[in-house]
Amino acid sequence: MTPDLRLSVVIPTYNRREALARILLALQVQTLPACDFEVVVSIDGSVDGTRELLGEIAVPYRLSALWRNNAGRASACNAGARQARGELLLFFDDDMLPAPECLAAHLAAHRDGARRAVLGAIPFVTAEQGEPLREFLSAKVNTVLARLSQSGYSMTPRDFFSSNFSIGRDLFFELGGFDGNFRAYGNEDVDLAFRIMAAGVPIVFHREALARQCYDKDFAALARDTVNKGRTAVQLALKHPQALISLSVRREREFSRKWRLLRSLLLGLPASRGSALMLQLVDHFERRHPRSLGRVYPLALDYFFWLGVRSATGARSAPWPEATLAAPADARTVR
Repeated sequence: MTPDLRLSVVIPTYNRREALARILLALQVQTLPACDFEVVVSIDGSVDGTRELLGEIAVPYRLSALWRNNAGRASACNAGARQARGELLLFFDDDMLPAPECLAAHLAAHRDGARRAVLGAIPFVTAEQGEPLREFLSAKVNTVLARLSQSGYSMTPRDFFSSNFSIGRDLFFELGGFDGNFRAYGNEDVDLAFRIMAAGVPIVFHREALARQCYDKDFAALARDTVNKGRTAVQLALKHPQALISLSVRREREFSRKWRLLRSLLLGLPASRGSALMLQLVDHFERRHPRSLGRVYPLALDYFFWLGVRSATGARSAPWPEATLAAPADARTVR
């Protein structure tokens, strides 16, 4: 570490040159002086000109980058953290837009030097009219942020996100960092949260440390991410069996028995056919019945999640897909 460097911003990125340029420019206008922080970009195998961008862009803060073969976000975060020189690590996803006070707010939340992890607020950039998917996702995120803002709320690992997250560098590595075995999208942050909490380290929400999300994916891309979240949910449940219980109970409460039966039938179809049918259904509603999407999106995403579960477990079909997460007793001891 560099003794006079207070904060290292770590940004993992994969083939998102334009989004990366946007966050790097946003970091120019922080209220925290440029001499007090650095930015480390961890390029996870990008081939879209990201490396060239970093060689051309001029910013007032210290900017460094490393390129490595694609190995997933968790490994990219760890690689960036190892290169970082600050006492405090702040992780951003490359689609974030930090408010000018964001970095200073994270530092203030750690001012007393106590061992803690800090989550900043991550609302969406306001959706344009006629963007139902972004409106839907924005409402979900706002619900989570409102819950975290409640006085006395007891945070769970599933509340945790690492797209705007700070922690002491030494503590991060003491906890083992992110688990690089999570290569597909999703749940590497929940896994870290389990370990943070098991170590007795508090996770606090600091709404003043605000960075907005510039979400630009369509539903097909979100569906792919959701399939991967189903796959990594199996991985998470094998590592943390308690995650299986909370996941199954939550989904039992969210969805009706009628839908769970229909979903089971859909999962009995070949994955390509079931996926095509669901994407066609969503496209139909997006074009003709956008007001109904608040009901359609959750069902479609639930299908894609359990499609990922089925893929990870090798199960063909089951009366209730939740059962496919229940690994044999010996498998549950895997760490």
